[in-house]
Formats: sequence, structure tokens, C-alpha cells
Amino acid sequence: MDIKQTELGLLLALHALLDHENVSLAAKQIGITQPAMSAQLKRLRDLFNDPLLVPSGRRLVATTRARALQNDLRAHLQGLNALVRDHTVFDPASSETTFRLIGTDYVHAVLAAPVQKMLAAEAPGARAAFLAFDPKILWSSLEAETADLALATGMSLPEAKRQSALTEDFQVIMSKTHPLVGQPMTLEGFCAFPHILVSPEGGGFIGATDRVLKETGHKRRVAISLPSFLLAPALVSSSDALCMMPSRLAKLHQGNMACTPSPFPSPAFDVDLLWHPRRQNDPAHKWFRAQVRRLAQGL
Repeated sequence: MDIKQTELGLLLALHALLDHENVSLAAKQIGITQPAMSAQLKRLRDLFNDPLLVPSGRRLVATTRARALQNDLRAHLQGLNALVRDHTVFDPASSETTFRLIGTDYVHAVLAAPVQKMLAAEAPGARAAFLAFDPKILWSSLEAETADLALATGMSLPEAKRQSALTEDFQVIMSKTHPLVGQPMTLEGFCAFPHILVSPEGGGFIGATDRVLKETGHKRRVAISLPSFLLAPALVSSSDALCMMPSRLAKLHQGNMACTPSPFPSPAFDVDLLWHPRRQNDPAHKWFRAQVRRLAQGL
């Protein structure tokens, strides 16, 4: 049975029309011609007794009634998709799935290459998109299935399924010509040089390291605050500044920098895998999250 010829097919058309507010793009999404989509829109207008999409300048916009329908419609269609997915056998070798993973710059740096290598070997037709981490929309992205997985630290999402991926600590990085290279790293030496602090929220000059130092009666001077760990190696290699960097990320740059253990018990953080409960039994999702967790733990 062709689902596009049923009343359910009309709802699929409505979903595409509301997503795009464009008849041509909606037709392309569900694989029908533009005249066929126009005919679907006419039937939908009769069904709901509402124009659903109306002209606004040179484009179409959804009516108030259509917008009120959109969230419920998306939820019901996602439920039907889950019903089908959960009873489908997943074959990675023949899959053309696009997997979408949310993570910080740290996650992207340490996992993108292993994921690419894994897909090339086991699912050559599949693709992976690494998406930017934004805590404000993380849950809504998982709920709307615009992302499949998130790798995050300290996120309070009671609704999400969660699994530990890895625990990370820090090392001190410095230029290969730094005066401390080849010497044991002491608290005094650590505090004697300027520091670079990575502040993901932007502009911070105090971090977990400073709180640990305060407990020991020491203090460092943070000269530069950066929003990303990926910016630190270039600054470190051309200055006498030190930087605390996650150990797995530091290892990726060890050819260009010197690394040494922290002179005090290093702060640590846990990275968790997060996903929406509706994807729990999706075979493709189960396979991908198992692969990501395996790669994360094996780094």
C-alpha cells in the first residue's frame, strides 16, 4: 500500500508543508510532484476547514490553526516512525542513515576521526553530522529528532536516557621551548607563569583549577580567557603561558606541545551519552550509540 494515497499520507504532506511553508520543497521531501502536493494541500484545506497556508508577500505562512496542529502532528508521526523502526532489522553495511551527534568542541576533536573511521569500515553508506552544543536547545533537538545523540557533561535532563561514555582529567600543556620543559612540575612553577583558561560560557577567568589552588594556598594569574580548547595550542606554542587541557585532547596535540601531569590532583569531568526515550529500541540508534560509547571508552 502507498501510504501517500491514504489519509495518513495527507498528514505526512501537512507535516512537510508546515516544516517548509513551501509547496515545492514539501513535495520534494515526500517524493511527489509539485502539482500533486498542491492537490494534497487542497484536500487538507477541505479536511481541516482552514486555508492552513496563506500568502504573505512572496511566500506562504502557516495560519494560527496550522501552527496549533504542528506540534501534535509531529509527535504522532514520530510515534509511528518509532513503531516501524523498532521492528526493523538494521544492517550497517547497507545503511545510508545520517547520524547526528551533539557535542562540545572537545567531543568533536576527540571523536570525529574515530567515528569517521568506524563508519568507513562498518557502514560506508552512512554519514555523521557533528552538531554544536547549545544547552538551551539540547533537549528539544533530541525530542524533535534533529539530533540522535548528545555527549554532554553535567546536564540535568531527567527525561533523557543516559549512559556514561568516559571520564576525563587534565594535563598541563606548554610550548616545547618553555623553561619548565624537562623539569618536575611543582605548584610553585605552575603558578609562576601566566595561564590560559578555557571558559566555554565565554569570558571567565576562574575555573575548577583556581578552586583547587585556593585550597592549597596558591594562586595563578589567568592572562587569557578563550571560548574553545581548540584555540589554546596555537597560543601556548608561541608564548610562555600554561594551559590545563583535557588529557585526550592534549594527546592529539603532543607533537606540537609539551605535556606534563598536573602538580595537584587534577579536576575531572564525566561525559554522558544522552538520547530521547523514544529512540531506546530503534535498531539503528542502538547500533550507533553502542559504537560511539565503545569508541569513547577506547580513546
